[in-house]
Amino acid sequence: MNNKIRNILIQYLPIVTIVWCIFMLLSLKTGWLNIFFFDSDNLHVQGIDYFALPKSFLNLKEGRSMFDTWGGTPYGPYATWYLAHPAFGLFVCSWFAFFTPWTSYWLFVVFSFLLMVLSAWLMAKEATTILSKRLIWFLMLFGFPIFWMFYVGNMHAPLILALTFIFLALHLFSQSINNQHNEKLANKYLMAGLLISFFSKPIVLLMLPLLLLLKKTRKATFISLIIYGIVSLLFIVVPFLNPEPIGFKNIIYLLSNPDFVKQHMNIYQNQFVLNAYMKDNSIHWFNLIAQSDYRLMHIDVFSFPVFFDTLLGYSLNAGWYKLPIYITLLLSFVIPFIKDNAIKYQLALLLLISISLTFFLSYNTVWEYQYASLAPVLGIFVLQYNRMVFYRRWVPLLLIICFISSLPNFYFLLRGKESSTISLFLMRFNHVVPVFVLFSILIFLIVKKVIATNFNYSKIG
Repeated sequence: MNNKIRNILIQYLPIVTIVWCIFMLLSLKTGWLNIFFFDSDNLHVQGIDYFALPKSFLNLKEGRSMFDTWGGTPYGPYATWYLAHPAFGLFVCSWFAFFTPWTSYWLFVVFSFLLMVLSAWLMAKEATTILSKRLIWFLMLFGFPIFWMFYVGNMHAPLILALTFIFLALHLFSQSINNQHNEKLANKYLMAGLLISFFSKPIVLLMLPLLLLLKKTRKATFISLIIYGIVSLLFIVVPFLNPEPIGFKNIIYLLSNPDFVKQHMNIYQNQFVLNAYMKDNSIHWFNLIAQSDYRLMHIDVFSFPVFFDTLLGYSLNAGWYKLPIYITLLLSFVIPFIKDNAIKYQLALLLLISISLTFFLSYNTVWEYQYASLAPVLGIFVLQYNRMVFYRRWVPLLLIICFISSLPNFYFLLRGKESSTISLFLMRFNHVVPVFVLFSILIFLIVKKVIATNFNYSKIG
């Protein structure tokens, strides 16, 4: 990079980052950024994802299901359905439940912003140059999906912190010269990341096969799973923690009848009416099955299946959209057999990033704020550019592609125009397509390196 450009970036990136953060937070009150989003431009939805969070704890206090969002005394003017782990309702949402709804919302925005700052700080701390540090701060705090996450009040920031911890753990494990301090820190990061995700949004479940097969990550992953299992079981069997249980017999029935779950426990097909099965704490897990084949064809949905189906004009078989998951799962059973430890963990990091992207490509209902979880991907790519990783020359391209998803969608160019296939395509394009391209390049790099690498079939991990 030209020294003049480098010096300009070093000098002005902190100013741009701070100005953006102030502008973004003020926009929550002033509405300056509302024109970039269909909902804020046309509807009253600020905090819509938030008010169910404190309500979950208040329900528990009253002996009502944490998932009965619309039962009892309302909290806030509107709400979407609470779907986080029940432990999140008790141990986090309780902090905000004793304030008035809007005061509580603003406190949660501050809490989420601090988690984003912590994520950026953790990532920047590992950078080896001033430019890298400042670039990480900017890339991880700038983004229109991040603003939208704050606007709707979704509890997505804990997942971003979780992914930051997990990616950093693999970053430390993949260093060719590993000292004991790095190993201990990496294991702490990995366990923190897994537990935070487990008890908020369990997107990391698809990472488990790889993490359990790799020697350096196996112990921390196993311990995290044990903790997750014990705590989750308590929230199923303890009456105070699960006030409206359906019993183990019914849970076993649901596990053995996924079609019943899809037909009777889909919140959208049920028109937001909850039955008894949907008030048991197990709905946190069963909802993944209930919506696995359902596609919500809505202007706010930014998933690859909805994007592609809209272009086709009909619904493609769900199995095609699961291909990214199948590919990453297959590679999870290949990479642990690679001989070279440094290459093995470099590939593992790329695969974990790829697994995190399968959510956008294979899951049917993806909201725009969820693209904020690309922030740790941007941060970890910056760190790799200053290392001798085998894909270093690809990093600038990967960064540019990923950064496109941080930009606003094209709704602001289409305001007031009638919704059509073309307008929906344009609105979703710069979020969905970059993720698809990014995933494709990562899989290409992984497969190419795997083919060229020696394997040790007698030793795993």
